[in-house]
Amino acid sequence: MKGRHPAQKTAVFDARWVLPTPSGIGVYARELALRLPALMPQFRFVFLVRRDAPTSFVEALRDAGGIVRPIAWGPLSAKNQILLPALLRSLGAALYHTPNYMVPLAATRRGGGARTACVATVHDAIPLVVPDYAPASRTARMKGVFRFLLRQAALRSDALLTVSETSRRDIVRALNLPPGAAERFRAVPNGVDDAFFAAAGERQAPPCNSDRKTTRTLLCVGRFDPYKNVTMLVEAFAAARASAPFPLRLVVAGAQDPRYPEALAAAARLGLADSVKFAGAVPFARLVELYRSADLLVQPSRYEGFGLQVAEAFAAGTPVLCSDGGALPEIAGDAAHVEPLSGGADAWGRRIVALLSDGATLGRMREAGLRRARAFTWARAAREIADIALRAAAADPASHGAETLKMEGNRT
Repeated sequence: MKGRHPAQKTAVFDARWVLPTPSGIGVYARELALRLPALMPQFRFVFLVRRDAPTSFVEALRDAGGIVRPIAWGPLSAKNQILLPALLRSLGAALYHTPNYMVPLAATRRGGGARTACVATVHDAIPLVVPDYAPASRTARMKGVFRFLLRQAALRSDALLTVSETSRRDIVRALNLPPGAAERFRAVPNGVDDAFFAAAGERQAPPCNSDRKTTRTLLCVGRFDPYKNVTMLVEAFAAARASAPFPLRLVVAGAQDPRYPEALAAAARLGLADSVKFAGAVPFARLVELYRSADLLVQPSRYEGFGLQVAEAFAAGTPVLCSDGGALPEIAGDAAHVEPLSGGADAWGRRIVALLSDGATLGRMREAGLRRARAFTWARAAREIADIALRAAAADPASHGAETLKMEGNRT
């Protein structure tokens, strides 16, 4: 590694969550991986990557001064628990950082001698707090295993991260964490890519209230898991379209999932084929353009551990209508309209029309969103996480981890 100092220790960052197809956790992993080496010069960084990791990402890691180590097995596989601890020992890892909850249990046991400090992120506990959140998912079918692994990550990690105070509170409660683990649990909000901030300056003026010809565009960003509530949004859009004095269209950007066809079926049943576009997974540049050209982001999720779409919309100057699910009100602050889900599709349809009919309110929401977005930068998130990781690596394990595990053993 360039400029390596003899006293440097080794930090291993698990970047295998960066997939060829973009994902929320992948964005989180990428942004931290590219920033942490400069913020933690006490460590040389080794990055674990998938063998099919995007070439541009691998090159960026090397440019950041990291050593790239392709790995054949995935972080969710049984092989990971068997092989990763030995790999960390062979690398002399003083610190292991995983941007998701799957920690190598054998590598995080407390005790004397050489050890690997562990920092892990638990983005949310949706499978444990949202009934029927995604019934066809592997996590839903193995909820007991998921809860066990999540709890072990919390008990064994030297520092545990999540992305909102709401998520932190719900995870502590769902896992019934003892005080020692709860005290090591920190909330560090996500950041927003600079490209969204740049898009705000390129927006065209919104249609005026009296304009009855220009089409207003709604945008929804996310997967089709039932907890994302896309089917309800389609029904709300149908209600809005029936009463709006101007044309409406809805764009849903997110990978379609054949296990959950309900939203597409609702659009067909309601005769919305000409006004609802299911765009699928879109390239990043196209996603930025969708935010820039939308008149309103509509996010009706039953629960979000953070709600990155809301922060991205704020940065792009797009007004936001979101639900009261999970951390969405926390992230929205006073910059979005938060509509309770209890009102159902008809109430959401009325709210969509009311907001799009009121240019002054949309203008105030846009300005408030731009101010709110300044709190969500990856530079700020990386600085906070680097500080937490450095303190975790320097901590005496006997001061917390061993006592927590001992307490847990006594309880069982």
